[in-house]
Amino acid sequence: MGIAAENRFDVIVVGTGAAGLSAALAASVQGRRVIVLEKAPVVGGTTAMSGGCIWVPGHHHMARLDVSDSRDAVMEYIRAVSPDGWHNTEEPLWAAFVDHAPKMLKFVETHSPARFTPNRDPDPYAEAPGGMAFGRNVSPAPIRIAILGDWAAKVRRPTIDLRINYEEVVDRHFFSNPKKGMRTLLPRLLWRKWTGRHVRGNALTIGLLKGCLDHGVTVWTEAAAQRLVQDGGSVTGIEVLHDGEPVSLAADAVILASGGFEWNAAMMAEHFPGPVEWTATPSTNTGDGQRMAAEAGAQLDRMDQALIMGTTPVTYEGRIQGQPAADYFLPHSMIVNRHGARFVNEKQMNIGLAFAERDPETGEHLHLPAWRIYDGQFAAKYPHALPNKSVTGNHFRADTLAELAGMIGVNPAGLEESARRFSEFARIGSDGDFGRGGTIWDRNRGGDPSHKPNPTLGTIEKPPFYAMPFKASFLGTKGGPRTNEKAQVLREDGTAIPGLYAAGNVMANSFGSTGVGAGTTLGPCLTWGYIAGMSAAGA
Repeated sequence: MGIAAENRFDVIVVGTGAAGLSAALAASVQGRRVIVLEKAPVVGGTTAMSGGCIWVPGHHHMARLDVSDSRDAVMEYIRAVSPDGWHNTEEPLWAAFVDHAPKMLKFVETHSPARFTPNRDPDPYAEAPGGMAFGRNVSPAPIRIAILGDWAAKVRRPTIDLRINYEEVVDRHFFSNPKKGMRTLLPRLLWRKWTGRHVRGNALTIGLLKGCLDHGVTVWTEAAAQRLVQDGGSVTGIEVLHDGEPVSLAADAVILASGGFEWNAAMMAEHFPGPVEWTATPSTNTGDGQRMAAEAGAQLDRMDQALIMGTTPVTYEGRIQGQPAADYFLPHSMIVNRHGARFVNEKQMNIGLAFAERDPETGEHLHLPAWRIYDGQFAAKYPHALPNKSVTGNHFRADTLAELAGMIGVNPAGLEESARRFSEFARIGSDGDFGRGGTIWDRNRGGDPSHKPNPTLGTIEKPPFYAMPFKASFLGTKGGPRTNEKAQVLREDGTAIPGLYAAGNVMANSFGSTGVGAGTTLGPCLTWGYIAGMSAAGA
């Protein structure tokens, strides 16, 4: 029995995050009949919950900041900051990203209502060859959700609905003084609330979804992809549970854009053994795309790569999840391990790399459990950033560091020595152990510009003292099927699986855990979605 005409498409896309919607938009603009499948009842995936920062080197809005970029500089930068040896396999993907990212941004603005604003976020390794002190990041401009009509109710909500755009947070150092920020931003925030304008990742989702709908894309929610259908080695469709009913869909191409596998306990135990708490992504990120690709013969790669950073616990969809936090960027704070010792520059781009370090003999984590430590000066200056008392085991307070150490199971002598040494560094404005506050990234992102002599270093010496656990919080895994520069999924022998493409966090990420900018999740997601959509459409 054949597949009904209404279930035949040119392109099937799995996932409605930035990668999936970008892919669907690209293919539909080329005149292809496209359907997008979303497992959740709402659209947007991790993108809708995100801060919305997008790393797009060479983008057309740079002139607004009076800066310029070049392909050579971007490639030099990527090579300089990427892990040793990665150029042997990733160079073609880096080149494809650099060549297509600016085209993608223009394309999205041309074919959807999404608009973008540049911000002054630095490259995290701005001092490296080809790095920039600012200019390569953009974020979506506020947009009215009402333009979606009935679909407005199906957009995934952010973890906290505060209508402050990304550049207003980073360019104004909002987190160091939110009261001052709110005084200046309140009129526009009230206007956005009144007019239904959304910001950050929600705005990106709204703009992309509207573009897709305007170009005739079919979108199914509560549609869980089950298995890829193959004929003679080519992918020819997919089996899906839609509203609980099995449906078979046929297509010339399937694009996997289903995100990471943070909520798949077995996959996490295999690739990231150890505690995983306060995950900051939708619970539907269970590795469906990785599983289906492997079953179809794909080579899975970079499965040990992820974006891991500090979060603060929030209640989302009835459970405790993480929201990216910046409290540990501020003065009068540090991070220590169970020995009471610092082990990382708290300001580094992907702080999770330090938490992945293990004892080579025992395999045990070297630095977990870890703790954020603050003092009374932090509490007086940044009370908004103190640990959430409503979450059990999240807030500890003591009159002495030794007492605090006893409460959290940390070596008291080690904690006292770390605080003494850190305070000495703070007084002179230079971290002699880990270099915190010594780079353009450190000094210009997330600190307190009013604090001297260094905006991110402050003594830890005045009681009371506070502690908050630092969880290994995942903002997205970055491993999956390996792809070529056309986003085609590859087998173990390097040949492409006809009809199968991948984009976003479901694919083997060519930048890996280190990243190259604050927006190197969304930037590659959008760009590889664009590449996949164009490739699947034969453009």
